[in-house]
Amino acid sequence: MRCWIGGVVASGLGLALLAAATAAWPLRSATSPVPEVTSGWSGSAFAVAPGLLVTNAHVALRCRAHGLPLRVEGRSGPWQVAMLDADADLALLQGPDAGEAVLPLSAAQRLPRGTPVLALGYPTSGTERRLAGQLHGTRGPILRATLTVHDPEGGRAVSFVMTDRQGHEIEPAWEDGLRYFGPAQAARLRWRLEIDAPSHGGSSGGPVLDAAGQVVGVVYAGGRGLTAAIPLEDLRDLLMRAGVTPVTRAPPQQREPDWAAVRDAASRSLYRLAC
Repeated sequence: MRCWIGGVVASGLGLALLAAATAAWPLRSATSPVPEVTSGWSGSAFAVAPGLLVTNAHVALRCRAHGLPLRVEGRSGPWQVAMLDADADLALLQGPDAGEAVLPLSAAQRLPRGTPVLALGYPTSGTERRLAGQLHGTRGPILRATLTVHDPEGGRAVSFVMTDRQGHEIEPAWEDGLRYFGPAQAARLRWRLEIDAPSHGGSSGGPVLDAAGQVVGVVYAGGRGLTAAIPLEDLRDLLMRAGVTPVTRAPPQQREPDWAAVRDAASRSLYRLAC
């Protein structure tokens, strides 16, 4: 959708939420490193405290809608939804404390455009079949902060990009979002990050990491070669309301990132969800 707001053009962009339906595939041999992908729905999650995982609300809602229990692969249960914020599309899962490694949150207040980040998750679609259900990362710069309205139950998110009459992109204000989407959508209007890197079905709930391996966002949607992420502000708010104090670290110093090391270190705190 394109419309004029105060002399500038606003162009809508639709993205798909990334909880994935998985087909029933044949079992592999015991010597194969490829995990079994069973029928149902899948997503991703990461530990912020022992026994506490963050994922997307739409992952938990999809399992609930189908009457299926939520499982954390490789971990004993049961796992319960301790807190769910559908408008922010975040959920906090609580289960047995296994003393697992946790991911630190960045203390950064704002991420400049162009900041390099790594989006991690367990995609079951959009990748080679032999890699489905394995940890996968995509890297790229932050393109923009955008205003978004999304429907976790419906599996869609809509954002918009504003340009002037010469086609130059400009940053929207909150009031622009209200004018574009209308007052009826005000309660669901949120700031989101768009990253120049693709994510695929099953990656919902995975972390977005900076060069020091600190969480700067949560993957929730993708499409057109982009990843859409929930910013830290919403994650901090959820954890504060839940009474959870996460590990927080200062932003990294300027240096050449070792993304392979970031991925390997983070892998100890990431989990594949299924139902």
